[in-house]
Amino acid sequence: MASTASTQRRPAAAAVLEPVTGSDNDDDNNNEGVESQAVARQAAEGRRITRIVFIALLLDILSFTIILPLLPRSLEAYKAREGSDPSTLLGWTLSQVAQLRHRILGWTTSRFLLQGARADLVLLGGMLGSLYSLLQCVVAPVIGRVSDRLGRRRTLMVCMAGNVVWTVLWVFSRSFESFLLARVIAGLSEGNVQISNTVIADVTDASSRSKGMALVGIAFAVGFTLGPSIGAYFSTKMSAEGSGGSALAPFAAAAVFSLALLVTESLYLYFKLPETLHFKKSTDDDDDNDKGGDAVSEKAAVITATTTTATTKQASDNVRQVLRRLNVVHFAYLFFFSGMEYTLTFLTHDKFNFSNMQQGRLLGFIGITSTILQGGYVRRVKGKSAGRGDKSLVTQGMVGCTLGLLSIALCCISADKSNSNSPSWWLWSGAVGFAVASATVVNCLNSMVSLAGMSQQAAGDTGRRLGDFRSAGQIGRALGPVFACSVYWLSGAAVCYLVGAVAVAVITVAFIAAIPVTAIAANASGAAALLPSPRSSKAK
Repeated sequence: MASTASTQRRPAAAAVLEPVTGSDNDDDNNNEGVESQAVARQAAEGRRITRIVFIALLLDILSFTIILPLLPRSLEAYKAREGSDPSTLLGWTLSQVAQLRHRILGWTTSRFLLQGARADLVLLGGMLGSLYSLLQCVVAPVIGRVSDRLGRRRTLMVCMAGNVVWTVLWVFSRSFESFLLARVIAGLSEGNVQISNTVIADVTDASSRSKGMALVGIAFAVGFTLGPSIGAYFSTKMSAEGSGGSALAPFAAAAVFSLALLVTESLYLYFKLPETLHFKKSTDDDDDNDKGGDAVSEKAAVITATTTTATTKQASDNVRQVLRRLNVVHFAYLFFFSGMEYTLTFLTHDKFNFSNMQQGRLLGFIGITSTILQGGYVRRVKGKSAGRGDKSLVTQGMVGCTLGLLSIALCCISADKSNSNSPSWWLWSGAVGFAVASATVVNCLNSMVSLAGMSQQAAGDTGRRLGDFRSAGQIGRALGPVFACSVYWLSGAAVCYLVGAVAVAVITVAFIAAIPVTAIAANASGAAALLPSPRSSKAK
């Protein structure tokens, strides 16, 4: 009888189980649909925020680049006003540089130094550029960590306030001391590029991160295309002596336009940019609430197991080693590139007597070429392979930089031999090399830093690692202009650019050997596996 009863119970149990199984399948399908909708909402919101960041960064770069073609003649204007007075900071500095120049001429016959006080402005310009980057080196890690704690939006608005303050000071910088104070505040306040990269990292996944970072490069390219030309245009509206009496800086009209751009950017960010520090976490929380407790537990278990596997000690050590190497590459590359880039406007002013408008055309050509490369080539290569494409583009950019620096050196040698004040086509060939480098190297390195070990990366870690990376680069930017201008000052332009070409070539070889592409591409793929997607929902 027991056997008969047991036999009779089995069909009943099966009958009870059948509807439950069907209900579970319905729940899985419902959860899959809800999850797909959440992922789509997250992607759409990320694209919207990325567009906001791009527009704001474009305004910021336009404002930043307006001063570039004006700097050599601005220093000349300050020198004319107060350079002969040793009681002023500028007069004292120039007197010290002149004494050093005379001592050096006692044991060398530098053709460039024989130009006298005209050559001293190149060294002064390098010192001014290095001061700005040195301040950026100090403040970049602080900005990154503050944004991890207080949020991206709040930190960015504080930086914007500092940018507005320094530009107001620039407008009224009648003396060199006030202009120097304005540049100090600018160096301590410029966190827009760093935070923009961090925001994009917040709202993109591994598959779209490189394309998002490429928009930063496009903003730079467009900014460097239009900004110098705008600065050169406004320089014609007000002379170096300014107008309105002695209250205004040289080329104050350009400073006023720069201020208008920054005010517009601040208002745009205040009303449009949301906080993104917990962007992915908040979206996942909404998704989990919709799916119910069982789905939450199941997803948490999967992520916990995956994270436990991915965050082994060896993997973490490998990621830290890759990040250190990327920081070193960033420092070394920017040490030479920024130095050579900084001397370019002084080179064309000193050797070819370029006007502000000619300076704007040269920088605009570099910017236009960089923009075309960004939009037509770089984004396509980035989209094909996260990490792997970035390394290829960095290598191409460094090779382009090497050939560009070599071309400018040949331009200088040609001009010296012919005693010509007109640049040869080698100068424009060098400008193309600068454009290739500008379109690829730094923004692709940023992408590699954000992707390295992404599966082990903590949610609030992005600002710190990008801040440290930017700080390493800013050390290079701080020391590079002084080094390049010193070599230029002592040995002339041709030697300066030959040294830069050889150095960047060595850095290129070291980068290829020291950064394994698998360290970036593998981690990007691993991170992508953690992201919810419609195709992976059933597996969960």
